[in-house]
Amino acid sequence: MRAEIATIIDGLLAASEASREVSLDAIGDAIGARAITPDEIDAIITALESAGRHVATPAGGDGEKHLHAVLAAIRDLAPSLGRRPSIAEIAARSGLAEGDVRHALSLAKIMQR
Repeated sequence: MRAEIATIIDGLLAASEASREVSLDAIGDAIGARAITPDEIDAIITALESAGRHVATPAGGDGEKHLHAVLAAIRDLAPSLGRRPSIAEIAARSGLAEGDVRHALSLAKIMQR
């Protein structure tokens, strides 16, 4: 893990010590304009959850849950396909609708800024 990612995680853990909750917005703000990969976003969320934090999405949203499923599907499919999987392939592997996959990928792009 890059030191930059570890620093983001440490900051989010410190800021959420009392509430034990980290919003996706807080993750996006912590990432800021840094260029990070979907795998690094997954690593941030996984590290936060492993440390006992709840990663919160806006009311009614399943963004975090969908993002996890999409990233897992991409990790599973890419090696066997030898390329980045299509929206349809990700949807089929994750069990999500194609619109939910697109939304999760958009969320990842926003978080990569």
